[in-house]
Amino acid sequence: MRMGAAAILQMFATMILLGIGCFGNSFIMLVFLVEYKRSWTLQAHELIVTLIVVANIVNELIYVFHFAIHFFNLCFYNGETIFALLSLLEGLIPKVISWLTAWLCFVYCVKIIKVNWRFFMRVKQRISLAVKVMIIGTIGLCCLISVPIYFMIHLKGNTTKGCRDFYVKVSEKELSVLYGGTLTFFTSFLPLLLMLVSSVSIVIFLCQHSRNMDKNMASSSSSHNEAHTSVAIMLICLIALFVVCNGTFLYINVQYAAGHFELLVLSALANTIYSSVSPAILIVGMVKLRHTFAKFFFRKGRRYSDQ
Repeated sequence: MRMGAAAILQMFATMILLGIGCFGNSFIMLVFLVEYKRSWTLQAHELIVTLIVVANIVNELIYVFHFAIHFFNLCFYNGETIFALLSLLEGLIPKVISWLTAWLCFVYCVKIIKVNWRFFMRVKQRISLAVKVMIIGTIGLCCLISVPIYFMIHLKGNTTKGCRDFYVKVSEKELSVLYGGTLTFFTSFLPLLLMLVSSVSIVIFLCQHSRNMDKNMASSSSSHNEAHTSVAIMLICLIALFVVCNGTFLYINVQYAAGHFELLVLSALANTIYSSVSPAILIVGMVKLRHTFAKFFFRKGRRYSDQ
């Protein structure tokens, strides 16, 4: 099969994105694995970030397979089962990432905001247990709500597009549209709402207390305040990235539920962009990751240049 210039350029850009994403996600995962090996524990937000980057890596590996199918029009024996399973994973992993990102915003909100509300105090005291419940509940919910994708995917026979040509049975289209709306509500709208409420709460808290922090500021409290500000900016950037990528995905999700799979590659690109750009935001926004990255690459580079 001959590929046009546009397809080759698209494949090249996609491979660059996947390479950058794998590098960033692998770096974050290694940093926290070393931290876990040293102390045999991770803080709540570090555990969530580790799971996010692991999910990103799995997501990118799945999309390597997806783009290979798309660009080279690959087919396999018993292809319908394979591609139904592939579509299930492509739907499941981004939804887990969305909820984990929302829980990351919530955990930072609980850690940064100082209020005497009973709910916040109990969550702060039992943050490790709360995070484990969040993670288990998220994976369970996303698995449960993603399973119908597997049974909706069918391959067209006698077509020149081979294994790239999907369809939804006419008898299933109304149910598929209803399912798409439910999926959007539980895996896009609710996580985004939690992200916005948590991040806006952090920003409001920091703005209200910035004057008091300036008046009674020691060097340690100054660095503490800078870390909180960095976290707030990081979360806002993650939310902006989520809105841009997921906004594209929402439209595609409606078309997907109606049985129109022409924009399926655009959906894959949006998910790939999110998985590739989000680790860069995490590295810049988290003090430990930023310092480790600077120490490992920039100082190492200087040492070699001095030699």
